[in-house]
Amino acid sequence: MPGQLALVIETEAVAPAAVWERLPPKRQVQVALRLARLLARLMEAARDE
Repeated sequence: MPGQLALVIETEAVAPAAVWERLPPKRQVQVALRLARLLARLMEAARDE
């Protein structure tokens, strides 16, 4: 997996895209919303500094 971020667990490597694609669509939406909220909070905190 050259050029791609990978999670290594013991001797196996797992690409985030492979994990993402295996998630059910409903879970993908939940994760995307949580990440968007986290990003919004981080940006808001950076503005307040």
